[in-house]
Amino acid sequence: MIVAPKFKIYYKPLLPKGGGGLTQFDPKVVMRKLQRQILKKAREEIQAGPFSPRAKRALKAAMSTKMNGSSITVTAKHPAFFPLLQGRKNRQMTWLVKAKAPIPIITENGELIFRSATPRSMERGRWYHPGSKPTTVLEKAKSAARKVIKENLAKDLKAQIRQAFLKVK
Repeated sequence: MIVAPKFKIYYKPLLPKGGGGLTQFDPKVVMRKLQRQILKKAREEIQAGPFSPRAKRALKAAMSTKMNGSSITVTAKHPAFFPLLQGRKNRQMTWLVKAKAPIPIITENGELIFRSATPRSMERGRWYHPGSKPTTVLEKAKSAARKVIKENLAKDLKAQIRQAFLKVK
């Protein structure tokens, strides 16, 4: 299980205590919206990625968020998230020696060829995986969600104040 780093957002009450019968600004409402936005944006980033439809469904289903006081934790319960977030080093694919059938390879020309991995070809330094860089799926989702919340914060605050006025009357 991979747990992304927590990030904290703190909100001070925007209205004074007692504020003329108004309740204080509720940061939990903003945090819940931020939580939903982060999950939505992270799932959109996965959908835009170069994964198979089956992998996209599995990765989307494995993501969840949880509110802990003034922080949000993004949890990914799928083994594919570790290499996705950490990246992979280039390394020799020694497990290909155990392949029972020839390995299909698509060349740069688009031609399909079949090759067999042998212990001798491994000794010669062939059959290397190029590796991959870590992705920034969660960082992009976090910044996009914060941007959406900042754009809508004033509107949400006005709506909360209106609701408080309606309750006072």
